[in-house]
Amino acid sequence: MANAEATFRAKAPGIMAQLLRDFPITPTDAAAIVGNAGHESLGFTALQEFKPTVAGSRGGWGWMQWTGPRRKAFEAYCARTGKNPASDDANYAWLFLELKGVEGTEGRAIGKTTAAADLNAKVIAFEKAFLRAGVKHYPSRQQWAKIALDEWRKVLPQGVPIPSPTEPEPGKAPPAPQGKGEGKRPSKGPAAAALAIIIAVLGAAYTFLKSQGLVP
Repeated sequence: MANAEATFRAKAPGIMAQLLRDFPITPTDAAAIVGNAGHESLGFTALQEFKPTVAGSRGGWGWMQWTGPRRKAFEAYCARTGKNPASDDANYAWLFLELKGVEGTEGRAIGKTTAAADLNAKVIAFEKAFLRAGVKHYPSRQQWAKIALDEWRKVLPQGVPIPSPTEPEPGKAPPAPQGKGEGKRPSKGPAAAALAIIIAVLGAAYTFLKSQGLVP
């Protein structure tokens, strides 16, 4: 477990930064998502499911232990794009595509997660909308999420490297958000992405201080 936690702490802030760049979420939301991944993959150290629930099946694979048709779709995507299914790049790319609704039916998971009240509730909301695990193990998922948020707060003052923007599979661009009177939104540049993360962090800090009665 010690080695798994060390690996998780090393990777979690970078993955959270990617999620904050690509989706309209807070660090707490990102920690809930990454915490679920930490539980599923033992801190990103076990990509193959140890004991498949379905006897004789290959079981789950990857950060989110994609199983059955979702595993096959992920592997087909990697074959098309030349990505290594064991790589962080491939795992984040597929997570991105599912959360954007480009692949699968999990596009509502972000909204369900952001609507939940606190970290523990967000962990549960994401699991229900995205993973739908047979055995929930919520305390474990919530503990991994707390570790992710703790590590984020530790490394934030030094700056978290944000990888290059994730691109969907060629020919499968995610649908642009639409609102009343809105057309397609322009893509964010690096400065805008960094500003969005700063705003999200400040917002989360204000919410915490307000809950403690330290600010009006």
